[in-house]
Amino acid sequence: MSTWICEGERAGRYGVGALFLIAVASLTGCLKVPGEGTSALRSVPLYGGDVVVEGPRGYCIDPTSLKRGLTGSFALLASCESLTGQVGVIVEPAVMTVSVLPARGAAQQPDAASMARALAPVEVRVAEDGDGISLVQVMQGGQEALPGGDPVHWRAGMVINGHLLGLAVYGPKGGGVSGRMGREMLRDLAEALREASPTAAVARQARPPRAKRKGVLGALFPVSN
Repeated sequence: MSTWICEGERAGRYGVGALFLIAVASLTGCLKVPGEGTSALRSVPLYGGDVVVEGPRGYCIDPTSLKRGLTGSFALLASCESLTGQVGVIVEPAVMTVSVLPARGAAQQPDAASMARALAPVEVRVAEDGDGISLVQVMQGGQEALPGGDPVHWRAGMVINGHLLGLAVYGPKGGGVSGRMGREMLRDLAEALREASPTAAVARQARPPRAKRKGVLGALFPVSN
């Protein structure tokens, strides 16, 4: 059976803070943790294919978690085996999330220090900037996203084709995901996202003309999780 974890409805603004809001499903109400027997997807295109969500080997997307909207999109990944109930590649038990903001101007990769400030007053133990990804180890809150999970979890920020992405990984209490393993899992996820998504030039050619719009549109999430 799937479990729902509800967060209060809050309005976010574009930027690192908005990514974290989407990551805990605050823009749409609830985060659904997948249960056995759910169907699974290997990849999902977002924003006209600018960003293609795909997990590392052995991890699939829970289709019931998908949200597509003008102010943000969201997908949750878990092991393909746990989602489908079918024997497959054995991987570390974990839940990963991908939050994507719409392309707005020249998006810049958030630095780890900015991510830590956006999370305050929550303690951040590790903050590091890498090649194409910035990561932070967050010392509390993981159990609120994953029932029975470890409070310690990892989050990361990156940019693909002008879209700002927020990544997170949660694992069982006392498991390796809260430590260095979680950091490596987010790096693997980032690499899978880059490989699945088109290059910037291809994305620009494939993108349809944008309709003229006034001001900042409100959130639109036709798919409920």
